[in-house]
Amino acid sequence: MIISTTLTGSNADVIGGALESVLGHVDRCLVVDTGARDDTLAVAARVAGDKLLVREFAWQNDFSSARNFALEAAAEAGGQWALTLDTDERLYVRPGVGLADTLAALAPTVQVLLVTATDGSYAKERIVRLPARVRWEGPTHEALRGQRTGESETLDGLRFSELPKDAAALRRKFERDVVALRAYTRKRPKEPRWHYYLGASHQDLGQYAAAIEAFRTCAALGGWAEEGAWACFRAAQCLCALERWKEAIEMCARGLAIRPATAELAWLAGHAALEAKRYEDAIAWSNMAIVNGFNDGAGASFARIGFRDPSALYEGPYEVLRATFEALGNAEAAEAARQERDAAQQARRPASRSGGVD
Repeated sequence: MIISTTLTGSNADVIGGALESVLGHVDRCLVVDTGARDDTLAVAARVAGDKLLVREFAWQNDFSSARNFALEAAAEAGGQWALTLDTDERLYVRPGVGLADTLAALAPTVQVLLVTATDGSYAKERIVRLPARVRWEGPTHEALRGQRTGESETLDGLRFSELPKDAAALRRKFERDVVALRAYTRKRPKEPRWHYYLGASHQDLGQYAAAIEAFRTCAALGGWAEEGAWACFRAAQCLCALERWKEAIEMCARGLAIRPATAELAWLAGHAALEAKRYEDAIAWSNMAIVNGFNDGAGASFARIGFRDPSALYEGPYEVLRATFEALGNAEAAEAARQERDAAQQARRPASRSGGVD
């Protein structure tokens, strides 16, 4: 039995779409009410019908506590798999893919499945085998802990998307996350993940100095290589926003030392070199990005879970080359780079939809 789990407060305007997107692929829809004060539960009942299960959980300003409660409730209801779906998320299943058959065919060692975003930029832990041997951890940007090597996979044939938030809602979220993650990093100063997301929240608020500090800490702690390299990428983005081009290039080089296959770092170093008028360096960095990118490079051969910038993996380096050659007065090379940029951009569009629903 597959049970979807959805945490909700007062979300009557969006919960219906979430449940509709998953209804045909699960046996039950478990809605965990953390304090709804509107018609959220009535909407859920109208959409899910007799598949609906409702459980109440007092909100504790901690997403992990609520998600762990949901896993336990799904197991108590007889679920063999729990599919996490937030009210602002939508699930897409490729035509012809049977979720139940796909899950039944997995090796018994697989405990957690990741689902990729529709734009291909990242993946989330979204499906858990029950009863759960893993636990959610963290007050926000929570992650599943307790997985051993080989117990998680990225599930082909499924994608998800998130509804956009308006600027005011986003700012409230980022401010809330900064408060929660500052407190959490004080309790767990040696765990890189929380420094990364603290940096991300500061960056989203335009607080670049604080973001750089948090990202540097994440990278220095020597955790998951993808995360450490991407912390350097995000720190370099902040340095570019401050027009500190030399430091941005050095940060990209630091990230490449952590995970050399991160082509986006070479692309961003090329961009920073272009802005600094270091044209020879811009060409060299861009060529490096192409070699490890997804268009004409070997990028697809490197195992990767998330943290990616699709445009940088495809057309971005060619655009840096175009602008660089134009600045050097080489019109022929600039035009060739423009054509390659356009072709790479076209290649990216179908690639970003693979595994989802057109």
